[in-house]
Amino acid sequence: MKKIVLYRNNYIGPEILGHLMVFEDNNIGGSKLIFECKTLELEWKNNQRNISCVPSGFYNIEFEHSSKFNRKLWELKGVPGRSEAKIHVANYYTQIQGCIAVGDMHMHINDDINPDVRNSANTLKRFHEAMSPATKSTIRIVGKT
Repeated sequence: MKKIVLYRNNYIGPEILGHLMVFEDNNIGGSKLIFECKTLELEWKNNQRNISCVPSGFYNIEFEHSSKFNRKLWELKGVPGRSEAKIHVANYYTQIQGCIAVGDMHMHINDDINPDVRNSANTLKRFHEAMSPATKSTIRIVGKT
């Protein structure tokens, strides 16, 4: 089974920077790292829908069709008071509404003072490839909320 861990490690104003890793169980009782990337989320605002990151914790996650994005994406399930929390393409915190954006590096892309994530579309494609053929997994989000 593949498992996802997201470490939130940098809280900067309106956003949170993190590091996402995918591990795959091996046949000797351990697991190996098969994918990693950077993440971008909105700051914590008491889990308010569309303006806050999801609470830290352990969630089931499923690969399913998103009508908003018109494609299959990984969606966190069982987030208290929330639905449609996805892992999707975005480079700037202004492009997310409580979801998780992925990229290959944190850096400044636009003209504001907040770091962004680079190469989000390609990174999401690589994440989907790493998770394939799974359609269900778990994600553990570690960090203050």
